[in-house]
Amino acid sequence: MAEQKHYGMVIDTQYCVGCQTCTVSCKISNEVPGNAHWNHLESLDGDVLYQSTGKFPRPTLAFRPLLCNHCEDPACVNNCPSGAMHKDPETGIVSVNQDVCIACGYCSWVCPYGAPSMNDVDHVMSKCTFCAERVAEGAEPYCVAACPANARVFGDLNDPESAPSKLMQERHAEPYLPEAGTRPSVYYV
Repeated sequence: MAEQKHYGMVIDTQYCVGCQTCTVSCKISNEVPGNAHWNHLESLDGDVLYQSTGKFPRPTLAFRPLLCNHCEDPACVNNCPSGAMHKDPETGIVSVNQDVCIACGYCSWVCPYGAPSMNDVDHVMSKCTFCAERVAEGAEPYCVAACPANARVFGDLNDPESAPSKLMQERHAEPYLPEAGTRPSVYYV
């Protein structure tokens, strides 16, 4: 019997240029309605996005793209009162069943990454799905395929020969907020 997949992503913040192509591609391609966003950026250099820090001749400007971490022990799933948040045991992808969601927003409150977002058009929660339908067909998530800097690497973390597994080993990738205890599937270098 084949081992179950555990999809994950490694994001190289040294390559991310902050262009937000990932954010736009995700929003348009997944038809994310209203004000909901499944991807966004934060500055690694200061409190203001797109404002460099440091002094000439060495100013710095760095970004961390944020999305659902598809955690191994997801707080959103463990605390969803309606059972709408669930994790696919075959892939490790965390999703929301919008037909069951009661839009209480508790998943967003307990998520240390703030990933679930209110779909203000349909009044239910929504979040990154790692483009599960595309992945099932062998394609990459839209954010990975669209990144002009190739900062995102996606694949099966259970496969030691996959691109993200190799990158994690070579570059010592680490999760964001490991102290949250959710064992995220998105890593950063």
